[in-house]
Amino acid sequence: MRSVSKAVVYQQNAYLLQLRDRVPTITYPDRWSFFGGEIEADESPWQALQRELEEELEWRPDCGRFLYEWIDPEHPCRIHFFAVPFSGDCSTLVLHEGQDLGWFTFDQMVDNPRMVDHVTQHIGRAKSLLVEEPNTDVE
Repeated sequence: MRSVSKAVVYQQNAYLLQLRDRVPTITYPDRWSFFGGEIEADESPWQALQRELEEELEWRPDCGRFLYEWIDPEHPCRIHFFAVPFSGDCSTLVLHEGQDLGWFTFDQMVDNPRMVDHVTQHIGRAKSLLVEEPNTDVE
């Protein structure tokens, strides 16, 4: 089973998401979902996420928090979720993959018909884990 890393990027009460390309051969085409991608053989999940965010946004986070692993039942793969704070200027992000990027509140995600169904589930879970669990940051 292939493994990927995904970022729950947050700044205050907003979350950064990617409008995926309109290509029928990718998972969730033309839908809003998380940034991230496949883990290469020589990478840890965190290293893969850093590389993917740099490739997709010209942003390499220096810290994040591992949240959990999840198997996507619709497109079987192991997903490593990380909470990644963003404290910079949003205008410095340069999109290289996907149709668009956007910052969404939780309510905006719930009301968006183009949102991948499990996105709000993972945002809600991430929010609760960030409050409940001790510091498990990776660098």
